[in-house]
Amino acid sequence: MTQIIEHDTLVKLSQERPLVFRAQAATVLARVPRRFRRDARVLNRSKRTMHDMLTAWRDECLPRLETITSAPNATMLQQALQEDLLAETSSQQRLIAMMIPVRLEEERLAFAGSQFTSKREKKPYQRTLAFAQQPIDVCRQQVEDFMRYELYRAVLGEVGMTVVDKRARPLVRCWQRLRAGRQVKKLRREVTRRLAAIEQEMAAIEQERGGLAARLFGLNIDYVTVLAARQEYEKALGRLSKKAAESPAKRLALYEKKTEAIREEYLDTVPGVANLSEAQRAVKEIDSVLLAIFDLDATARNELMSAFKRYRTLTRERDMLRVKLEV
Repeated sequence: MTQIIEHDTLVKLSQERPLVFRAQAATVLARVPRRFRRDARVLNRSKRTMHDMLTAWRDECLPRLETITSAPNATMLQQALQEDLLAETSSQQRLIAMMIPVRLEEERLAFAGSQFTSKREKKPYQRTLAFAQQPIDVCRQQVEDFMRYELYRAVLGEVGMTVVDKRARPLVRCWQRLRAGRQVKKLRREVTRRLAAIEQEMAAIEQERGGLAARLFGLNIDYVTVLAARQEYEKALGRLSKKAAESPAKRLALYEKKTEAIREEYLDTVPGVANLSEAQRAVKEIDSVLLAIFDLDATARNELMSAFKRYRTLTRERDMLRVKLEV
Protein backbone atom coordinates (compact mmCIF):
# COMPACT_ATOMS: atom_id res chain seq x y z
CA MET A 1 0.00 0.00 0.00
CA THR A 2 2.83 2.41 0.90
CA GLN A 3 4.54 1.79 -2.44
CA ILE A 4 1.27 2.40 -4.31
CA ILE A 5 0.83 5.73 -2.50
CA GLU A 6 4.43 6.72 -3.27
CA HIS A 7 3.96 5.72 -6.92
CA ASP A 8 0.86 7.89 -7.23
CA THR A 9 2.67 10.74 -5.47
CA LEU A 10 5.55 10.57 -7.94
CA VAL A 11 3.20 10.48 -10.93
CA LYS A 12 1.50 13.60 -9.57
CA LEU A 13 4.88 15.27 -9.00
CA SER A 14 5.97 14.47 -12.57
CA GLN A 15 2.84 16.21 -13.85
CA GLU A 16 2.79 19.22 -11.54
CA ARG A 17 6.55 19.85 -11.13
CA PRO A 18 8.25 17.93 -13.95
CA LEU A 19 11.65 19.64 -13.63
CA VAL A 20 11.81 18.84 -9.91
CA PHE A 21 10.84 15.24 -10.63
CA ARG A 22 13.53 15.02 -13.32
CA ALA A 23 16.21 16.15 -10.87
CA GLN A 24 15.02 13.67 -8.23
CA ALA A 25 14.92 10.81 -10.75
CA ALA A 26 18.44 11.52 -11.98
CA THR A 27 19.73 11.47 -8.39
CA VAL A 28 17.94 8.21 -7.59
CA LEU A 29 19.20 6.46 -10.74
CA ALA A 30 22.78 7.55 -10.03
CA ARG A 31 22.73 5.78 -6.64
CA VAL A 32 22.56 2.31 -8.20
CA PRO A 33 25.96 1.40 -9.75
CA ARG A 34 26.40 -0.64 -12.93
CA ARG A 35 27.66 -3.67 -11.01
CA PHE A 36 24.47 -3.85 -8.98
CA ARG A 37 22.40 -3.51 -12.15
CA ARG A 38 24.34 -6.38 -13.75
CA ASP A 39 23.60 -8.51 -10.70
CA ALA A 40 19.93 -7.55 -11.04
CA ARG A 41 19.87 -8.72 -14.66
CA VAL A 42 21.39 -12.07 -13.63
CA LEU A 43 18.76 -12.58 -10.92
CA ASN A 44 15.91 -11.34 -13.09
CA ARG A 45 16.57 -14.21 -15.52
CA SER A 46 16.08 -16.76 -12.72
CA LYS A 47 13.00 -17.84 -10.78
CA ARG A 48 13.39 -14.95 -8.31
CA THR A 49 14.06 -11.36 -9.33
CA MET A 50 16.39 -8.93 -7.60
CA HIS A 51 13.31 -7.23 -6.16
CA ASP A 52 12.11 -10.55 -4.69
CA MET A 53 15.51 -11.31 -3.17
CA LEU A 54 15.96 -7.86 -1.63
CA THR A 55 12.43 -7.92 -0.22
CA ALA A 56 13.10 -11.33 1.36
CA TRP A 57 16.38 -10.07 2.85
CA ARG A 58 14.68 -6.99 4.32
CA ASP A 59 11.64 -8.82 5.70
CA GLU A 60 13.11 -12.18 6.73
CA CYS A 61 16.89 -12.06 7.03
CA LEU A 62 17.47 -8.54 8.39
CA PRO A 63 15.46 -9.01 11.63
CA ARG A 64 17.46 -12.16 12.41
CA LEU A 65 20.78 -10.43 11.70
CA GLU A 66 19.80 -7.53 13.96
CA THR A 67 18.86 -9.95 16.73
CA ILE A 68 22.27 -11.61 16.48
CA THR A 69 24.19 -8.32 16.49
CA SER A 70 22.29 -7.22 19.62
CA ALA A 71 23.45 -10.36 21.49
CA PRO A 72 25.98 -8.47 23.69
CA ASN A 73 22.99 -6.81 25.40
CA ALA A 74 21.01 -10.05 25.89
CA THR A 75 20.92 -10.80 29.63
CA MET A 76 19.48 -14.29 29.09
CA LEU A 77 22.47 -15.24 26.91
CA GLN A 78 24.88 -13.92 29.54
CA GLN A 79 23.10 -15.94 32.22
CA ALA A 80 23.26 -19.08 30.04
CA LEU A 81 27.01 -18.62 29.54
CA GLN A 82 27.49 -18.18 33.25
CA GLU A 83 25.31 -21.12 34.28
CA ASP A 84 25.99 -23.65 31.49
CA LEU A 85 29.57 -22.80 30.50
CA LEU A 86 30.66 -21.42 33.89
CA ALA A 87 31.96 -18.31 32.12
CA GLU A 88 33.08 -15.47 34.33
CA THR A 89 31.65 -12.00 33.74
CA SER A 90 34.94 -10.82 32.25
CA SER A 91 34.91 -13.52 29.56
CA GLN A 92 31.21 -13.46 28.63
CA GLN A 93 31.48 -10.55 26.20
CA ARG A 94 34.57 -12.09 24.61
CA LEU A 95 32.72 -15.37 24.01
CA ILE A 96 29.71 -13.53 22.58
CA ALA A 97 31.98 -11.50 20.28
CA MET A 98 33.49 -14.76 19.00
CA MET A 99 30.07 -16.32 18.33
CA ILE A 100 28.45 -13.38 16.55
CA PRO A 101 30.51 -13.54 13.29
CA VAL A 102 29.95 -17.31 13.11
CA ARG A 103 26.19 -16.94 13.52
CA LEU A 104 26.03 -14.06 11.03
CA GLU A 105 27.84 -16.13 8.41
CA GLU A 106 25.50 -19.07 9.04
CA GLU A 107 22.47 -16.83 8.58
CA ARG A 108 23.85 -15.35 5.39
CA LEU A 109 24.58 -18.77 3.92
CA ALA A 110 21.15 -19.98 4.95
CA PHE A 111 19.51 -16.95 3.34
CA ALA A 112 21.36 -17.37 0.04
CA GLY A 113 20.47 -21.07 0.07
CA SER A 114 16.81 -20.27 0.68
CA GLN A 115 16.74 -18.10 -2.43
CA PHE A 116 18.78 -20.20 -4.88
CA THR A 117 20.50 -23.58 -4.95
CA SER A 118 24.27 -23.36 -5.16
CA LYS A 119 24.53 -26.05 -7.88
CA ARG A 120 21.63 -25.43 -10.26
CA GLU A 121 21.59 -21.66 -9.97
CA LYS A 122 25.25 -20.91 -9.39
CA LYS A 123 25.40 -17.30 -10.61
CA PRO A 124 22.23 -16.05 -8.85
CA TYR A 125 23.36 -17.85 -5.68
CA GLN A 126 26.81 -16.26 -5.82
CA ARG A 127 25.35 -12.78 -6.41
CA THR A 128 22.91 -13.23 -3.53
CA LEU A 129 25.58 -14.49 -1.15
CA ALA A 130 27.95 -11.66 -2.13
CA PHE A 131 25.19 -9.17 -1.38
CA ALA A 132 24.29 -10.74 1.97
CA GLN A 133 27.92 -10.90 3.14
CA GLN A 134 28.27 -7.12 3.09
CA PRO A 135 27.85 -5.09 6.30
CA ILE A 136 24.23 -4.82 7.36
CA ASP A 137 24.07 -1.03 6.92
CA VAL A 138 25.44 -1.33 3.37
CA CYS A 139 22.82 -3.95 2.48
CA ARG A 140 20.04 -1.90 4.01
CA GLN A 141 21.04 1.18 1.97
CA GLN A 142 21.33 -0.86 -1.22
CA VAL A 143 17.84 -2.27 -0.69
CA GLU A 144 16.40 1.21 -0.25
CA ASP A 145 18.31 2.60 -3.25
CA PHE A 146 17.26 -0.23 -5.57
CA MET A 147 13.60 -0.10 -4.53
CA ARG A 148 13.48 3.62 -5.28
CA TYR A 149 15.44 3.04 -8.48
CA GLU A 150 12.78 0.59 -9.69
CA LEU A 151 9.96 2.89 -8.60
CA TYR A 152 11.35 5.94 -10.41
CA ARG A 153 12.09 3.91 -13.54
CA ALA A 154 8.51 2.66 -13.57
CA VAL A 155 7.12 6.18 -13.25
CA LEU A 156 9.51 7.53 -15.91
CA GLY A 157 8.29 4.88 -18.33
CA GLU A 158 4.67 5.47 -17.42
CA VAL A 159 4.76 9.23 -18.04
CA GLY A 160 7.08 8.95 -21.05
CA MET A 161 9.88 11.02 -19.54
CA THR A 162 13.60 10.61 -20.23
CA VAL A 163 16.37 11.68 -17.84
CA VAL A 164 20.13 11.37 -18.07
CA ASP A 165 21.31 8.30 -16.16
CA LYS A 166 24.90 8.92 -15.02
CA ARG A 167 25.45 5.18 -14.61
CA ALA A 168 24.42 4.34 -18.18
CA ARG A 169 26.90 3.69 -20.98
CA PRO A 170 28.27 6.77 -22.82
CA LEU A 171 26.21 6.21 -26.00
CA VAL A 172 23.04 5.70 -23.96
CA ARG A 173 23.75 8.86 -21.96
CA CYS A 174 24.24 10.81 -25.19
CA TRP A 175 20.86 9.66 -26.51
CA GLN A 176 19.21 10.40 -23.14
CA ARG A 177 20.73 13.88 -23.06
CA LEU A 178 19.37 14.72 -26.52
CA ARG A 179 15.90 13.33 -25.81
CA ALA A 180 15.65 14.90 -22.34
CA GLY A 181 16.81 18.24 -23.75
CA ARG A 182 14.09 18.17 -26.40
CA GLN A 183 11.44 17.28 -23.82
CA VAL A 184 12.46 20.11 -21.48
CA LYS A 185 12.65 22.60 -24.35
CA LYS A 186 9.17 21.61 -25.52
CA LEU A 187 7.81 21.93 -21.98
CA ARG A 188 9.26 25.42 -21.52
CA ARG A 189 7.99 26.55 -24.91
CA GLU A 190 4.43 25.31 -24.33
CA VAL A 191 4.23 26.66 -20.77
CA THR A 192 5.65 30.06 -21.76
CA ARG A 193 3.22 30.33 -24.66
CA ARG A 194 0.24 29.44 -22.48
CA LEU A 195 1.34 31.84 -19.72
CA ALA A 196 1.46 34.69 -22.22
CA ALA A 197 -2.09 33.90 -23.37
CA ILE A 198 -3.32 33.74 -19.77
CA GLU A 199 -1.72 37.05 -18.85
CA GLN A 200 -3.34 38.67 -21.87
CA GLU A 201 -6.78 37.35 -20.98
CA MET A 202 -6.40 38.34 -17.32
CA ALA A 203 -5.36 41.84 -18.34
CA ALA A 204 -8.53 42.14 -20.42
CA ILE A 205 -10.68 41.10 -17.45
CA GLU A 206 -8.87 43.61 -15.26
CA GLN A 207 -9.98 46.37 -17.63
CA GLU A 208 -13.67 45.45 -17.39
CA ARG A 209 -15.84 47.46 -14.93
CA GLY A 210 -12.80 49.04 -13.36
CA GLY A 211 -11.24 45.66 -12.67
CA LEU A 212 -14.09 44.68 -10.35
CA ALA A 213 -13.70 40.92 -10.93
CA ALA A 214 -9.96 41.07 -10.25
CA ARG A 215 -10.44 43.25 -7.16
CA LEU A 216 -13.08 40.87 -5.84
CA PHE A 217 -10.74 37.93 -6.35
CA GLY A 218 -7.84 39.79 -4.76
CA LEU A 219 -9.87 40.44 -1.61
CA ASN A 220 -10.61 36.70 -1.37
CA ILE A 221 -14.33 37.32 -0.85
CA ASP A 222 -16.92 34.70 -1.68
CA TYR A 223 -19.02 36.22 -4.46
CA VAL A 224 -22.00 34.00 -3.64
CA THR A 225 -21.98 35.34 -0.07
CA VAL A 226 -21.96 38.89 -1.43
CA LEU A 227 -24.94 38.12 -3.69
CA ALA A 228 -26.80 36.58 -0.75
CA ALA A 229 -26.17 39.72 1.31
CA ARG A 230 -27.43 41.88 -1.55
CA GLN A 231 -30.58 39.78 -1.80
CA GLU A 232 -31.18 40.27 1.92
CA TYR A 233 -30.59 43.97 1.40
CA GLU A 234 -33.21 44.10 -1.39
CA LYS A 235 -35.74 42.23 0.77
CA ALA A 236 -35.20 44.55 3.73
CA LEU A 237 -35.36 47.56 1.41
CA GLY A 238 -38.70 46.37 0.10
CA ARG A 239 -40.13 46.27 3.61
CA LEU A 240 -39.35 49.95 4.20
CA SER A 241 -41.74 52.76 3.44
CA LYS A 242 -41.34 54.56 0.12
CA LYS A 243 -39.87 57.61 1.83
CA ALA A 244 -37.38 55.54 3.89
CA ALA A 245 -36.41 53.45 0.88
CA GLU A 246 -35.51 56.62 -1.04
CA SER A 247 -33.37 57.98 1.81
CA PRO A 248 -29.62 57.59 1.07
CA ALA A 249 -28.90 57.48 4.81
CA LYS A 250 -31.39 54.64 5.36
CA ARG A 251 -30.12 52.69 2.36
CA LEU A 252 -26.51 53.09 3.49
CA ALA A 253 -27.37 52.02 7.03
CA LEU A 254 -29.17 48.98 5.63
CA TYR A 255 -26.19 48.16 3.43
CA GLU A 256 -23.81 48.36 6.39
CA LYS A 257 -26.05 46.08 8.43
CA LYS A 258 -26.35 43.40 5.74
CA THR A 259 -22.63 43.43 4.90
CA GLU A 260 -21.32 43.68 8.47
CA ALA A 261 -20.48 39.96 8.68
CA ILE A 262 -18.59 40.07 5.36
CA ARG A 263 -16.52 43.07 6.44
CA GLU A 264 -15.71 41.52 9.82
CA GLU A 265 -14.61 38.25 8.25
CA TYR A 266 -12.46 40.13 5.76
CA LEU A 267 -10.80 42.27 8.43
CA ASP A 268 -9.89 39.14 10.39
CA THR A 269 -7.93 37.88 7.39
CA VAL A 270 -6.07 41.11 6.56
CA PRO A 271 -2.49 40.91 7.87
CA GLY A 272 -0.80 43.81 9.60
CA VAL A 273 -3.89 45.74 10.78
CA ALA A 274 -2.39 47.26 13.92
CA ASN A 275 -4.48 50.41 14.46
CA LEU A 276 -7.78 52.06 13.57
CA SER A 277 -6.48 53.98 10.59
CA GLU A 278 -5.22 50.78 8.95
CA ALA A 279 -8.52 49.06 9.73
CA GLN A 280 -10.40 51.99 8.17
CA ARG A 281 -8.32 51.75 4.99
CA ALA A 282 -9.10 48.03 4.78
CA VAL A 283 -12.82 48.73 5.27
CA LYS A 284 -12.76 51.37 2.51
CA GLU A 285 -11.10 48.87 0.19
CA ILE A 286 -13.75 46.20 0.68
CA ASP A 287 -16.60 48.74 0.71
CA SER A 288 -15.57 50.06 -2.70
CA VAL A 289 -15.96 46.54 -4.10
CA LEU A 290 -19.18 45.69 -2.24
CA LEU A 291 -20.88 48.97 -3.13
CA ALA A 292 -19.96 48.53 -6.78
CA ILE A 293 -21.53 45.06 -6.76
CA PHE A 294 -24.66 46.28 -4.93
CA ASP A 295 -25.16 48.97 -7.59
CA LEU A 296 -25.10 46.46 -10.48
CA ASP A 297 -28.28 45.26 -12.15
CA ALA A 298 -29.06 41.54 -12.58
CA THR A 299 -27.44 41.26 -16.01
CA ALA A 300 -24.26 42.97 -14.88
CA ARG A 301 -24.09 40.76 -11.77
CA ASN A 302 -24.30 37.63 -13.92
CA GLU A 303 -21.59 38.94 -16.21
CA LEU A 304 -19.44 39.71 -13.17
CA MET A 305 -19.98 36.16 -11.91
CA SER A 306 -18.72 34.76 -15.22
CA ALA A 307 -15.73 37.11 -15.25
CA PHE A 308 -14.91 36.29 -11.63
CA LYS A 309 -15.00 32.53 -12.25
CA ARG A 310 -12.90 32.89 -15.37
CA TYR A 311 -10.36 35.09 -13.59
CA ARG A 312 -10.12 32.58 -10.74
CA THR A 313 -9.62 29.70 -13.18
CA LEU A 314 -6.94 31.60 -15.08
CA THR A 315 -5.12 32.51 -11.87
CA ARG A 316 -5.03 28.89 -10.72
CA GLU A 317 -3.83 27.71 -14.12
CA ARG A 318 -1.15 30.42 -14.18
CA ASP A 319 0.14 29.40 -10.74
CA MET A 320 0.21 25.73 -11.74
CA LEU A 321 2.13 26.52 -14.92
CA ARG A 322 4.68 28.62 -13.03
CA VAL A 323 5.26 25.71 -10.66
CA LYS A 324 5.95 23.48 -13.67
CA LEU A 325 9.00 25.58 -14.50
CA GLU A 326 10.42 25.45 -10.97
CA VAL A 327 13.68 23.55 -10.62
